[in-house]
Amino acid sequence: MKALYQKIRTLAGKNYGLYKSLADKPWDFGDFSLEFLHVQGDPFAPASRIMIKANLQMLGYPSEWGGTFERRLALSDFLLRRMSAVVKEKYPDKDAAVVFDVAGPEMLVRNSLWIDNGELRAVLQVRLPGEGRKIQSEAAAEILTMVLPDLVSASLYNEGSRCEGGVLPELTAHYNVLADRAEVLKELDARGLAAFVPDGAVLPRASGISEEPMAGAIPFEAPAEMAVTLKVNGREVRGMGIPKGVTVITGGAFHGKSTLLQALTRSVYPHVPGDGREGIVIDESALRVGVEDGRSVRGTDLSQFVRDLPGGVSTREFTTASASGSTSEAANLLEAMEAGSKTYLIDEDSSAVNFLIRDARVRKLLGDDREPLIPLTDRIRDIAAQGRSFILVAGACGDYLELADNIIVMANYKAECAKFKGTVETTPANLPPFVAPACRNFAEYIKPIQNSIRPTSAVERQVKVKLSGDTLLQMGFLVADTSRLVTLADKQQRLGAGFMLLNLCQNVISNGSGDDSSAASIIDCIGKLCEKIRNVGFRNLPQGMSREMSLARPVDIACVLFRLRDQGRK
Repeated sequence: MKALYQKIRTLAGKNYGLYKSLADKPWDFGDFSLEFLHVQGDPFAPASRIMIKANLQMLGYPSEWGGTFERRLALSDFLLRRMSAVVKEKYPDKDAAVVFDVAGPEMLVRNSLWIDNGELRAVLQVRLPGEGRKIQSEAAAEILTMVLPDLVSASLYNEGSRCEGGVLPELTAHYNVLADRAEVLKELDARGLAAFVPDGAVLPRASGISEEPMAGAIPFEAPAEMAVTLKVNGREVRGMGIPKGVTVITGGAFHGKSTLLQALTRSVYPHVPGDGREGIVIDESALRVGVEDGRSVRGTDLSQFVRDLPGGVSTREFTTASASGSTSEAANLLEAMEAGSKTYLIDEDSSAVNFLIRDARVRKLLGDDREPLIPLTDRIRDIAAQGRSFILVAGACGDYLELADNIIVMANYKAECAKFKGTVETTPANLPPFVAPACRNFAEYIKPIQNSIRPTSAVERQVKVKLSGDTLLQMGFLVADTSRLVTLADKQQRLGAGFMLLNLCQNVISNGSGDDSSAASIIDCIGKLCEKIRNVGFRNLPQGMSREMSLARPVDIACVLFRLRDQGRK
């Protein structure tokens, strides 16, 4: 710290660009070190990025907290939230001198703070002070040698060394959520369940734009017919087990159908204690599927849901710059299967009606010869028989009541079970067995777009990944509208997906077709990189520390890839 202080003082009144000399080496602060990843070029440029590195034992944590993935994730997430709160308390303003990542309720691998090999790395933004083009060394020295050590001291050190287990109870609660989740996932597989919602879970949110639990909300209670009791780390947990197969959630408007589906959708990731949804567990490959008017589709085999189009146009390698509602939903479901998803969450409110159902009278009038669309009702039982599951909200599409294995009725946010009594007058087409799509080859898939993976201007040295708004991902000349990929938790995951895809694409392009990776499928390539990042974080990914980003699931990253298109085309 003393060396950094002296260095900064020598810069007093000098040209602002000399701040870059601070990045020449790491700076020792005793228990931790400080390293400049990026130094801003002037006071109005994007803030500088610094990395704090510290050995866990120097911070007072028992060595086991650097061991398993669950412990490292629990500690990383806990400390990230604590540092974020400390920084926000010290610097509440938007243009604060120090800025740190703010996390949502999901526990994710984030490059803002991660632990591997017993070392903690935290990345903060620091606005280095200047007056015009001159360095304000006194203010800079205060931020870097006084404020930052105080922030580290207040947020990263172990304050629970005398508590049971040697850490704070709040950290233990973080870990217990992850440990319980791992046990429940095993139980789901053993019992043939797609999802589990524990008694006492709080499903409603405070508002449509808030992830905070609703105050005074009715706690969830499993209906007796679907109640299961799981043994989880030495205790019994009762809740609703949703079996694999076809489950329909129905009920009146505003009674909690979509709220239950949304809670299941968000629970593909673990949630922090107190969120209300931390005990909800679903098949980790689950994906929300819905309509996506105007999305681009490239080379996807839609023939399982869309017969050849008028004029003899084949749908086996379907490509369009702007898909219709039903076509886009068919592509979304088939690409979800291609990406490895086994569970599909569907809400009729965000679906194309002619993809979900086909009226018996229209079917009788037109027959199959004049209607290329094959509705999901004609396919869903065949797909479920192949070990795939659907959890579908249907308040108006009653055809699914006859097709369901289980029916959940939501009434005033309380779940009940029902059996359908009646006959749906439909005449499913005589279709060949459903064949799930195989995952395409990564190198072959990107070949038509690889010339667009380049810097967008002559002065840029590398391909940039950025977001327009919170959802339009840009990667060189390519764009992907990710607004309908609702299992991407935040914009950090969208950026993370973009940087990972850029890394994979550039490796394939630079290695050429002779590399072993050229034979790998899309999901295999993405899965291997995700597993690497789970272990070591983003630090070995080129540009991996340049922006705040978090790790998405392989299935979500593959779905981003499927949406990439040249931005010159709609």
